[in-house]
Order: sequence, then C-alpha cells, then structure tokens
Amino acid sequence: MGFQLISNAVRSFFLVMVLTGLLTGSVAEAASYQKTDGTIVDPILDWEDGLTHPYSGLNLGPDTNLTGANLYGADLFGANLTDANLTDAILYGADLFGADLSNANLTGANLSNADLRYADLLSADLTDANLTSANLNGANLSSADLAGGDLTGANLIRATLYYATLTDATLTDAT
Repeated sequence: MGFQLISNAVRSFFLVMVLTGLLTGSVAEAASYQKTDGTIVDPILDWEDGLTHPYSGLNLGPDTNLTGANLYGADLFGANLTDANLTDAILYGADLFGADLSNANLTGANLSNADLRYADLLSADLTDANLTSANLNGANLSSADLAGGDLTGANLIRATLYYATLTDATLTDAT
C-alpha cells in the first residue's frame, strides 16, 4: 500500500509538471531571426549540423540588443541585423553570408572564422573585433570602423573598404 501511494504521488507530480510546461511554455525556447527579405527563420540552426542552435535569448532582428550573445556557429544566412548591438558577441564560425549588419555595433565581437561573404557592414563599428580567418569576400565595409581589429588571415578579396578606418588593425596574412 505504501508503494502504491508513492507511485500515485510520483505520477501526479509528473502530470503537474507536464501540464505546467504545456501551459507556460519551455524555459529555454529557441530564438528566431529576421532575414533581409523580411521572412522569419525559426528556429536558428547550427550551420555545421543543421540542428537547433542552443541560443535562446532575444529574437534577432534590426535594432536588437544582443550584447555578449553567444551565437557560436549559428546559421544566420541573410540575417537583417541593421543597427543591432552585438558588442562583445561571440559569432565565431557563424554563417552571415549576405547578412545586413549596416550600422551595427560589433565592438569587441568575436567573428573568427565567420562567413561574411557579401555581407553589408556599411558604417559598422568593428573596433577591436576579432576577424581572424573571417571570409569577407565581396563584403561592403565602406565607412566601417575596424580600428584595433584583428584581421589576421582574413579574406578581403573583392571587399569594399572605401573610407574604412583601419588604424592599428592587424592585417597579417590577410588577402
């Protein structure tokens, strides 16, 4: 009889937890992002394995404050992040192909090994950003501030750098 009471209590507790989860939603729900064409990608995926990315903060879009966000390896193909605050964000290995990061604040961000091909970084603040081995082929960096940035081994082929600030930037082995 004692075992029966414990078993019923465990069952009741489990049922309450399941119902609470269904009614209130998950504690860590996956986030989405807005593309430059206005469509919403939900959830954000990991570019390497195609599974849901573990980031569960604010949804990504124009003017979003993503200070310190960990978007390591995120698939953000064509994301619209105009005027977003990505200060100190971790975007290591992220796929930002064709993303719009114009006027974005990427101060101190880690964009090592990121795919930024054909990304629009017009007037973006990349002060002290880590762009080691980043692929910036065809990217628009016009009027971008790359002061103190590390572009060691970065691919800058066909990148537009009109009026870009490169004061104290490291360009060792950049192409």
